[in-house]
Amino acid sequence: MTKHKKQKLRKGPKAAIVVMIVIVAVMALWHYGSLEYLLDNSALHGKLTTRHVRQYRPTIKKYTKRCGISKFEPVVEAIMMQETKGYGTDPMQASESALNTYYSKNPNSIQDPKYSVRVGVEHFADCLKAAGCTSPSQRAKLMLALQGYNFGNNYVQWALKRYGGYSEANAKVFSERMKAQLHWSAYGDPSYAKKVMAYYDYNRIPRRQNSSKK
Repeated sequence: MTKHKKQKLRKGPKAAIVVMIVIVAVMALWHYGSLEYLLDNSALHGKLTTRHVRQYRPTIKKYTKRCGISKFEPVVEAIMMQETKGYGTDPMQASESALNTYYSKNPNSIQDPKYSVRVGVEHFADCLKAAGCTSPSQRAKLMLALQGYNFGNNYVQWALKRYGGYSEANAKVFSERMKAQLHWSAYGDPSYAKKVMAYYDYNRIPRRQNSSKK
């Protein structure tokens, strides 16, 4: 046997061990949800609604109907996509809402995902009412309500009184104002409404149209 062939034989078992390690690592990541989380947040999915969000559709439907905002089911899904992509026990990030009366108002305190959806939908319904938005087609009013979901209803009233509605520029002004008032290093996300609408716009287009753009 030549020296070259002996080297090939030695490399064989090592290669097999590496392959086995990779397989085990992938299986472990999948089992604990880490791989799925990475895939959901990757360019492979873009802004496509994750199955973790889709699993809450019956709950979203229940509470949007109860609140009289059934037309906004896809918008609620888009909010959840921006907040958590459906992961965790507080998928709507509603712990700090004034409507959360069961858990503490500390971040991520809600431990019941369905309760999170309920509080989130109720909070969003209040934002829509304050913004005078009755249909997703009222884009300017919808953007105002969405930014209110992130900042709180005080923003909606403030923006209407001072500027007549939402803009990313006045959202930045409000954020800076609240940071100074509360002595915080950050306050909300001035680009929140735009980010949610990106999910909404992407997912309301039929799947075939989405895939044809890729």
